[in-house]
Amino acid sequence: MASISSLGVGSGLDIASLVSQLVAAERAPTQNRIDTSQSRINVQLSAIGTFKGALADVRSKLETLQSGALAGLKASSSKTETFTATAADGAVVGDYQVEVVSLARAHKMVSGAYADGAGTVLANGDVEISVGGEPFTVTLGDGNNTLEDLRRMINESADNTGVSATLINEAGGTRLMLTAWDTGTARQIAVTGMAFSEQQAAADAHVRIEGFDHYASSNTVTDAIDGLTLKLVAAEPGVSHTLSVGHDAEAAQKAVTAFVNAYNAAVKTIGSLTRYNADTRQAAALTGDSTVRGAMQALRGVIGSGNGTGTFRFLSDIGISTQTDGTLKLDTQALTDALASDRSAVVTLLDGEGGYAERLAAVLDNVVGDDGQVETRTDSLQARLKDLGRQQDALNLRMEQVENRYRSQFTALDTLVAQMNSTSSYLTQQLASLANLTTQNK
Repeated sequence: MASISSLGVGSGLDIASLVSQLVAAERAPTQNRIDTSQSRINVQLSAIGTFKGALADVRSKLETLQSGALAGLKASSSKTETFTATAADGAVVGDYQVEVVSLARAHKMVSGAYADGAGTVLANGDVEISVGGEPFTVTLGDGNNTLEDLRRMINESADNTGVSATLINEAGGTRLMLTAWDTGTARQIAVTGMAFSEQQAAADAHVRIEGFDHYASSNTVTDAIDGLTLKLVAAEPGVSHTLSVGHDAEAAQKAVTAFVNAYNAAVKTIGSLTRYNADTRQAAALTGDSTVRGAMQALRGVIGSGNGTGTFRFLSDIGISTQTDGTLKLDTQALTDALASDRSAVVTLLDGEGGYAERLAAVLDNVVGDDGQVETRTDSLQARLKDLGRQQDALNLRMEQVENRYRSQFTALDTLVAQMNSTSSYLTQQLASLANLTTQNK
């Protein structure tokens, strides 16, 4: 009997192709279902991420409203060439007369002039430098004892307590100048082991506020008036200028405008994610999604509700109205007028206890917070993807077994056909031999 060494040799059939087609046909229904499900879930995950990002932006703008932007104060100087000012917590509305008598200066010490320049060889030994009573030492030695070496060692010293060294070249030679990093009399320089003279005396800043003297080690003065920081630019002794502190209407406008813009962007984004095209009968990724629908209903419910019994009870009272498409429209002039007429009522409406910002933030935290609905939904979709991955692995294993079964069956068939062909050939030969014998006997 003939043996089969290659699939299909015995039968003449393309058994490899037959097996492949049979396996593909058996795989197709389940594979299509898995692929379709994976594609749909991935599209939903992407859409959920976009939805979350849009609402997270609204949440961040609410945080700005809740951080005091509406009630914030702004400080200004009547002559910024002399001083500028900024306001922070603790500042109060008012005007102050400020006189910058003198600026703070850093202490400077300078060596004598060395005619041989930066390469001048100095005596070996220690040079101790003290800044504000805090000393450090550099040591000059053979091969490391030039004026340039001293400059480098001072600047590179890990123990440096606050001084910079610079070489200054003049007609008579080169000098080494030491400059304190910080201004003020508390950071004076002293040098032992080398001769230096004072180039610039250390000085504290002197500012006179409403006729009262205040001294500071820096030209940035933080403790002269509660909640205010003064940056002294130039001394102008004998002349006072006005420091004014008032409500920051511009910051309030920006904060409200940013919230309205973020809310409108979220409404439009969500609209595109949930839109149904009646002409093409195509639904968007989140059409009919309960999480999205519930979030928007809750936000619109807060936007459309009133708040308290103050001067302003609705958003429309301060220039924020709702459009037919669900977006908001801001009338900046109406908001400006509301802030001017009763700023505290605007703050209460938007940022007070139970105000719009607090209630909207609560809705958003429930949706996009760390343990919110979006995270729960995302976890659920991710779990479904993992399950589909397991189904894919199971399908691959089953198809491998199916392929092996088909190959075994076709191998057996191929062998049987080969055997039958061989038997047929044998019988044909035998019958032909009998025919020949019969012919010869005649």
